[in-house]
Amino acid sequence: MTCAEIENQLLDYQENQLPPVQHAAVETHLAACPACLQFARQLRQLDAALVAGVKAPILTPGFDRRLQARIQALPAPWSEAQRDECKRRLQAEYEAGRARIERSLFAWNSLRAHLTWPVLAVLAGGLTWRFTQALTVHLPVHPPGVLDPHLLAWLAAGAVTLAVGLAEAFPRPGRFPG
Repeated sequence: MTCAEIENQLLDYQENQLPPVQHAAVETHLAACPACLQFARQLRQLDAALVAGVKAPILTPGFDRRLQARIQALPAPWSEAQRDECKRRLQAEYEAGRARIERSLFAWNSLRAHLTWPVLAVLAGGLTWRFTQALTVHLPVHPPGVLDPHLLAWLAAGAVTLAVGLAEAFPRPGRFPG
């Protein structure tokens, strides 16, 4: 055993609270380690000084009776019916709060659901108009296979808009709505 392990077990050793195997291991270590033996002696001296210096308080004659009366005056634990009623009230309060939150979000969700398609249509129309103008200017000037970087950015924006629009139009099963 290490010295740290012995220090952790010394109090139990001195109070004879260790199992026989551990008790013997601590005795063997103390016989071979002067530092741990000195620490054990200091603990015994401290314990003796505390026993001599600290006196247990003397309780007044009616202490036990007053303590028992206070314990008896405590409210009884809740019955099963009281716990069920409290649980029911808390559940109802939770549901009412949740309903209030959903009602406040309903207006926003409804507005968003009704405006998604018109906004996407306007955005897609604008991108298509811009893309068509850029494409008509681009085709006669550049050789085939070479794209203008500005045109590439508009193509990417149009593709993203198309993907978002299709995802909204045809939601996958299991996907949460709105």
